[in-house]
Amino acid sequence: MIKMGDFFQMIWNKIYKTFIYDDRYLFFVEGLKTTLILTFGSFILGTLFGILLTVMQRSGNSALQKTGRGIASLLRGIPTMVLLMIMAYIVFGKSSLPLMLIAIIGLTLKAGSYLSEIFNTALNTVQPGEVEAARTLGMNKWQAFSKVVLPQTVTSAMPLYINQFVMSMQETSVVGYLAIIDLTKASSIVTSRTMDAFFGLIFITLIYFVIGLIAKQFVKLFDSRRKQEPAND
Repeated sequence: MIKMGDFFQMIWNKIYKTFIYDDRYLFFVEGLKTTLILTFGSFILGTLFGILLTVMQRSGNSALQKTGRGIASLLRGIPTMVLLMIMAYIVFGKSSLPLMLIAIIGLTLKAGSYLSEIFNTALNTVQPGEVEAARTLGMNKWQAFSKVVLPQTVTSAMPLYINQFVMSMQETSVVGYLAIIDLTKASSIVTSRTMDAFFGLIFITLIYFVIGLIAKQFVKLFDSRRKQEPAND
């Protein structure tokens, strides 16, 4: 039977080997930094790309509509890891671009393809009659969009938008295959040296969970304040 003191000593030894010995915590610090850069960089740019695809799909030009739908469908159908490999080894294979930038580009394309679907779905929830009523009241197209379409679209899209942020963060875990040290790769490196994956995996799991939780709370707070704005005017 293992004594309590021996048990805690064993736990401490494992924690020491995983994080403290040979400054291995620096792998996790670097991995967290990389994960945050990849997540926020690709999601912000992905939002802009998603808006572009949405505009293309909802334009009056048939060629643009088909192109927008085709690009979005193609990108959604390619696994993230395969898309990153295509970006790194084919599209930018002979370029001198940093792997981090290539990864951000690939993740941006992936996030944008999903976000365009979210934006289109949210826009479809707005009834055409509401826009027509706004125009009847004397609003121009921009006023009808900003006062009638946009608020409803944001409200409808927000839950899925938050979820997609979390999904985009999780998808950064595959960049280790491109020799980029993110959180998952950091855990893998440390595990290869300690031959014990437990604490490294538990740690990065908690980090991913906390980042996602903070993001959800932040966006919910932002959305709550946005909803209160008309009442304060």
